[in-house]
Formats: sequence, C-alpha cells, structure tokens
Amino acid sequence: MIVGWHDFVLKYHGSVLGYLWSLIGPVVKFIVIYYVTRPFVSQGIHHYPLYLFLGIIIFEHFANTTTGCVVMLQQKQGIVSKIAFPRILLVFMVGWTNLIVFLTYLLIFVAFSLLFDVLPGWSYLLLPLLLVQMTLIALGVGTILSAYSLKYRDIEHLWSLVLYVLFWLTPIFYQHPSEGPMWQSFLKFVDEFGYPTLTRIFDGFVQFQPLSLLMLDARRILLYSDTSGVPSLEHLLAFTIICVAIFFYGIRIFRKRSPYFIEEY
Repeated sequence: MIVGWHDFVLKYHGSVLGYLWSLIGPVVKFIVIYYVTRPFVSQGIHHYPLYLFLGIIIFEHFANTTTGCVVMLQQKQGIVSKIAFPRILLVFMVGWTNLIVFLTYLLIFVAFSLLFDVLPGWSYLLLPLLLVQMTLIALGVGTILSAYSLKYRDIEHLWSLVLYVLFWLTPIFYQHPSEGPMWQSFLKFVDEFGYPTLTRIFDGFVQFQPLSLLMLDARRILLYSDTSGVPSLEHLLAFTIICVAIFFYGIRIFRKRSPYFIEEY
C-alpha cells in the first residue's frame, strides 16, 4: 500500500496541475457528452447529470486500472528484472492507485448529489461492496491482459481499441430498459434469443456484461434507492461471485505466466 501511494505521488511529480490532471479528463468528457446527449436522453432519465457522471467515473476507473495493468510490467522492468518478489503485488499497486482516484471522483459525485437534493441514505452502506466488486472486475481483467502484455506487445494498442468500443456498448449516457429482476431478464433474453443476429448479440452484451450490471447496481444504490430500490441480496451475492471468479481467474493466469516475464523483456 505504501509503495502504491508512492507511485501515486510520483505520477504527478513535476506537473503544474498535479493531481488535478486525474480529474480534468472525466470532467471534460462529462461536459462534452452532457452537452451533446442532453437534448436526446435527459428527459427520460431522472437526474441525468448525476446518472451520466456516475457512469463516466465507473468506466474511467475500469479503463485506467486495466490499462495500468497492461503497461505495468514494461514500466517496472528494472524492478522485475533485478528483484525477486511476488509480481502480483505490482497489480495490486495499480488497483490501489486507481482506487484513490476513484474515491475523489466519488466525493465529487456526492457533492453534486447534495446540490440536486439527492441525499445519501441507508443504501450507501452497500458502497463498500460496490467498491470491492468494481476493483475485482478491473483487476481481474487487468491481470489477464498484463500476463500476456510482454509476449504480445500489441495488447496495449488492441486494448485501447476494445475500450473505445466498450464505452459505446455500456449504458453510460443512455439507459437500457430492464424488466424485473436481472436473472428473469436474462432467462427471458435467452428464451427469446432465436437466430443470433448482430443486433441481438449487441443487445444482450449491453444489458448483461459486467460493467453494465455494475453501473445498474451503482445507480440503484447511490441515485435511485428511493424509487427503484436497492439490488436484492440474491443479485448482490450472485454478482459478487462473478466478480470474485473473474479476479481469481486473472490471478491464476498471471501467476502461471509470471516465471516467463524476465525472458520476454
């Protein structure tokens, strides 16, 4: 944790704006997207500015954490090549650094929520679980990418392209309707899937991919708990198991590949 904090401080060393750079990107993205999309979607989404900002900061955390994991081994070549230690600690450093940034985003979100008269309620007690789920997903995917980032140097460029596509296939600035509990919606989707057209595939991905589920839960917990209610315990448990599975699968792949890192430099 101390090393992670050192990396966090070092990242902005010598910069005029320093830590503010980590906030400027999401804020500028929020302003542009809000200006462009407000006439088309804001009427159908209650508290749309908060809806949009929460979606952006969750996606930014995922994108920054996974990208940080991809480039981490190349940036730490001197340490990895000369010092024997569990390489997985480098991944945890990336997760800790980006969690600090996200907590700052979250404070800004809460401040804006107060301005919109959306007061924190008992649903905020689920926030720690939300942070754990978000971190597990990002680090799980990040460790898988990092494990092969030295062997296949194109992963960094390919992942930036994937993130671009994923941004549009995640309900960040638009709303994907969901009828009833998520498991019922999933069973209904499977039952009505029929011939696998591209439209049906995209529709299922947008609705049921982990980032979409994470954003849906986050908005129900932090924004719409009074109207939509919080996710059920069954849903939270099932989704947490999925997050844990993604994380430990990534850890397993990373540890399996770690003996080859030095020779792949």
